[in-house]
Amino acid sequence: MKSFRYPQSCPVARAAEVIGERWTLLIIRELALGPQRFSDLRERLSGVSSSVLTARINGLLEKGLITREQLDPPAASTVYRLSDSGQALVPVLLGLVRWGARYFSSPHPGDHFEPDWLRLGLLAYSRREATPAHTYAIRIQTPGKPLPVRVAGGRGGTTVTLDDGPAELTITLEPSVLMGLVTGAIHPSEALAGGKLSAEGRVEILEKLPELFDLNADST
Repeated sequence: MKSFRYPQSCPVARAAEVIGERWTLLIIRELALGPQRFSDLRERLSGVSSSVLTARINGLLEKGLITREQLDPPAASTVYRLSDSGQALVPVLLGLVRWGARYFSSPHPGDHFEPDWLRLGLLAYSRREATPAHTYAIRIQTPGKPLPVRVAGGRGGTTVTLDDGPAELTITLEPSVLMGLVTGAIHPSEALAGGKLSAEGRVEILEKLPELFDLNADST
């Protein structure tokens, strides 16, 4: 199938040709969180057909935004990951998270949700300037085992990683409670007193967590 082309000499037009097809940007979102198998993508992209997903993956491979690799045994699976060109889209993706937040509302019945999409939200609003030098091991409750996210502040700004490393404070909570704490909609003392989270370690630094994020960040 011939690729669509806008008859315009403009970088925005070229970008729209690459990532403007339905589902393409959401595939980029998934791979920004880490390598995925075809079956993983099909499960996480609720509503996409196998044929459309195959077509979009092939298009991204042809355009050099993703790569395909075979894992060694015992996994022996084919996974897709972002190429260097695809990784260059991640700051754009985080900008879209911030921009799209103004249109975000309560989920519609039947909407699919993946807890690790919250990691993109945390990355999008992480402060780039110096932040309180505290480390938090955040275990987001999911239908399976908790998703471990490590948030750390410091002179270089806030980092958000997918790991369960050592931290000053470990908290286990629902996704909605995490967002409430980060945005300031839920006060730490309220969350603790109401049993909305469990905490181990330096509980007093929970009040500093919102300072690691900038909810007024623009999309630049």
